[in-house]
Amino acid sequence: MKSLDQSQRFLFDRHPIRGQYVSLDESWARIVSQSGLEGRALTLLGEALAAMVLLVDTLKIKGSVILQVRGSGPLGLLVVEANSENQIRGIARQVGEITDGMDLAQIFGSEYFVITIKTDGAEPHQGIAPLQGANFADALEHYFATSDQLATRFWLTCDKDNVSGMLLQKLPGKAADEDAWNRVVMLADTLSAQELKLAELESVLYRLFHQEEIRLFDSNPLEFYCSCSRERTGAMLLTLGKPEVLEVLEQEGDVSVTCEFCNQHYRFDSIDVEQVFLSSDKIKPGVTAH
Repeated sequence: MKSLDQSQRFLFDRHPIRGQYVSLDESWARIVSQSGLEGRALTLLGEALAAMVLLVDTLKIKGSVILQVRGSGPLGLLVVEANSENQIRGIARQVGEITDGMDLAQIFGSEYFVITIKTDGAEPHQGIAPLQGANFADALEHYFATSDQLATRFWLTCDKDNVSGMLLQKLPGKAADEDAWNRVVMLADTLSAQELKLAELESVLYRLFHQEEIRLFDSNPLEFYCSCSRERTGAMLLTLGKPEVLEVLEQEGDVSVTCEFCNQHYRFDSIDVEQVFLSSDKIKPGVTAH
């Protein structure tokens, strides 16, 4: 039986080629239940999540990779994150109808997507890439092909029950078999969405590459996570400023904030609000006499 919620790496021993596989199941179900999405919008959210899991594993960083798109199209917002602790989260907001034939730029109302790499102890690195093609596999492959990156291919499939994906990447160095990359990609292109979703990785690799020597590494379990907390929500209120928060408090009776990633609800009454801003005043540095 296929293992659920896992990411797994593999290498071609005789060629400078590596691969990565991902399957999202229960973690995806949690995101689907909160998204309110269906159809192509849901598919794009799943594709983006799978792609970030595949990328964070190949980067071998301690941190996270975030893909973000904001625009004026029917799918005006998409944000997904995968980290080195094998945790994922993602949201998308649909505000209009996505019709057949729309490409990514039309769906999002934007010409670009942003990838942010956050490494612990370092400044975030951000890359901006064009939204090319009809899906995120197209867009990411175009990005890798045109930005002096390693040759990389993606195979992604998504429905309401599962997201699965596979990545192949050509590593630096001279290959003894110069046709190996093209041959491996051509074989991988025979992989169907149904096979990618349902079959065990070992059987997929054997069916595609049984004439190759492949090293399969241990799988890593994946889970949904959210980093929100009452303390972080209070810090967000500080950025709004006390006058604006008090105005909401006067109009609504309390300040309510719902996390878009996990739907956790935080409520602040008048006493809570005063405590948030009082705590902030106490930690402000004072003047030191010399």
